[in-house]
Amino acid sequence: MKKVIMMISMAGLLCLPNLVEAQGCAAPSSDEGVTIWGYLQPEFAMKNMGGTDPNTEATAAFQFRRMRIGAMGNIPYDFGYYVLLETSHFLTPDKTGAWILDAFVTYNRFKYATMALGSFKIPFGRELSMPCHGLYTINRSNFVDELTASLDGFNRDLGFMLLGGNDSTFFTYRLALTNGKGLSAVDNDLYNTYAVTARATIQPLPGFYLGASARYGENPPEAEGVEDKDDRVRYGFDAQYSFKNFTVLGEYIHGKDEGSYTEGGGCGGDPVTKVGTNNADGFYLMALYRTNSNFEPVYKIERYETVRSDGGDVPVKDENLGTCQTFGLNYYPNDWTRLQLNYIYRVEEPKEVDNDMLLLQVQVRF
Repeated sequence: MKKVIMMISMAGLLCLPNLVEAQGCAAPSSDEGVTIWGYLQPEFAMKNMGGTDPNTEATAAFQFRRMRIGAMGNIPYDFGYYVLLETSHFLTPDKTGAWILDAFVTYNRFKYATMALGSFKIPFGRELSMPCHGLYTINRSNFVDELTASLDGFNRDLGFMLLGGNDSTFFTYRLALTNGKGLSAVDNDLYNTYAVTARATIQPLPGFYLGASARYGENPPEAEGVEDKDDRVRYGFDAQYSFKNFTVLGEYIHGKDEGSYTEGGGCGGDPVTKVGTNNADGFYLMALYRTNSNFEPVYKIERYETVRSDGGDVPVKDENLGTCQTFGLNYYPNDWTRLQLNYIYRVEEPKEVDNDMLLLQVQVRF
């Protein structure tokens, strides 16, 4: 009987990575018992290099990008669990202590219909779906952070998700029904529309992925004096192709907010509430090559543009308009350690600001 239970548990663990992969912070799988895992990302950051404006004063400091620890496992029969804590005070809402980032229970019996209930990452887009410890650049694209963030500034939410497939299958899908307001807010309005997020990918050729994502949410207005509910619409397309040691990928996201909307946020930033209509478009293209000596040069270009209206006749182009280029070099001494060096060159329009960045990060997984 013990052997039967162990075999069922091992089969269940083959399904669990299918779900944690969708979180963008997947842990190494284990074939028995509880898996304890985590990673540290200490770094040195030089920001606003060359800045003379008091609002863009140059800084140089040591900090932690992320310090995460989690546990996952299976309970016979067919149930699993996943918990992840964020302990870096650079990302926590009140800048102190640890807090729950992901926490969900899964039902894994059906390969193409895994179910999860709890808090998890919004299943939208390619870069957001990448493991946090597997990003090719230290920062995610600015438009990805802002357009996928919930109202509390994080790209997580509370709800139910149905999903199936993984990187080895021709087709994958993710379908989530969530509160739509993020981890720190619970929606108690019985008649309010929840947020619906859907993502699907296909792999027509080995190493070649095409993806599409969409999200719609309707919430009570965040700003005072606004009576109509806030509408939030997102859709995006992405592609990735890997051949031997070379990888190229790109992504486009469009967002539209009506009523009151938030700007900023993403990875725990402080969102700002505004009133009116906001249309946003962003894209990135990235290329990288992994050498036989485990060095990995990376180049990434991204552009983000927002056009907003506060009720007037003339839409106003926002300050997000601009192009950002990242020149990076990654080095992998072993399977658990990574060193990253990024120089981020920003060009704002119509006037450039001295806000380039130099980042050096060391990551260790366990």
